[in-house]
Amino acid sequence: MEPKKMEKIQEHIPAETTSADLGVQVKKISYILVVTRNGHMSEPVMEYAVNVADRLQYNIIAAHINTLPFYRDGGRRSGLFASAMQESALLFREKAEARGVQVKHIGDAGKIGNVVKRLCSSEKRIEFIVIDQGIRKEEVVSQSPVPVFSVIYTEKKAGLRNKATHYKSVEKGAIRMSITSKKRHLRNCFTFGILTAAVYAAVFLNQELVMAYFTKGGIYALLPVAVVFMVSYAHGNFTSSFWSALGIEGSKSTTTKPADIRKKATDVPVVKKDVRPRAEVNV
Repeated sequence: MEPKKMEKIQEHIPAETTSADLGVQVKKISYILVVTRNGHMSEPVMEYAVNVADRLQYNIIAAHINTLPFYRDGGRRSGLFASAMQESALLFREKAEARGVQVKHIGDAGKIGNVVKRLCSSEKRIEFIVIDQGIRKEEVVSQSPVPVFSVIYTEKKAGLRNKATHYKSVEKGAIRMSITSKKRHLRNCFTFGILTAAVYAAVFLNQELVMAYFTKGGIYALLPVAVVFMVSYAHGNFTSSFWSALGIEGSKSTTTKPADIRKKATDVPVVKKDVRPRAEVNV
């Protein structure tokens, strides 16, 4: 179009004419308000907000709220908070630009509910709010005129893996004894058997001497008790080693139930935790 004709067309357009008068529809940008009380915003919250903003063609307002602005540490906490916010802003902007989403970062201080209310009043196009973990939903919902979503996620700890522990259960009546333990039981059986026989033989072959000392009284009254304990100890170990050498073990009622529980636990497949971020809404 020639310059003269262009000037004539512009002369017919009033100076106060808006884009709406010309029939041009200007799209109003809506926002998602993402709130955290930490300097570093968690990555699952960033990814969730970017995915939703990309689908709905929204922009994002990321608000980092310092809930302890006057903490008495010489301003050290506020400085660390500001540095962490800058690092988080760079990461958030990188994730958003990869999806074509615009992000605006805001740093504020005070109670989270009051800050959210103030932001919703100043930014008229906030459609809903996404809060990071560590923020009480009730505090935000009570001050928010729009829906509030909380992102639930599980943190992956470096160097840890889910390990399934397998237990080998022993069926009833089964004999599980190694050669080493069997030899040990046989050796104990002969040792304590000979000791038991020796005590009995000494008592029966020296009846007169035993009765003379055992019936004196006083400190000699401890002799029958000592002999009884000796016989009981030797005979008890002999009996236990004898049956163990044959492979016969006593029933253990206290350990059967945990063994059954462990056996049932091995039959259940290990379910991996879902680490994808999820959202809950409170209106």
